Amino acid sequence: MLLEKLKEILCKALLMSGNERVLHIKEFQNIVWDDSSIEEDELNDILTDIAYLLDFYEPNEIWRKQSPNYYGDEKLEDILKKAIEKIELYLGNTST
Repeated sequence: MLLEKLKEILCKALLMSGNERVLHIKEFQNIVWDDSSIEEDELNDILTDIAYLLDFYEPNEIWRKQSPNYYGDEKLEDILKKAIEKIELYLGNTST
């Protein structure tokens, strides 16, 4: 299932660092933004909100200083944990 795959990608991003982390984030975003099979509005809102928030992750500390919207690893890890929880909650609500 697509949602399980997306959750797995976020889990990998949480466990990785550096370029590996960025690659998983980009993979998640590409799937969310390019997949027209996500028709359910609530799920689409959840996933696009997560993808949008991930846009502001900047691993390079110097570049991160260019905008107050950019954030680093600590905030990213919080966002990823909350995103995984949201997906798990959605999966739990739709499985009953």
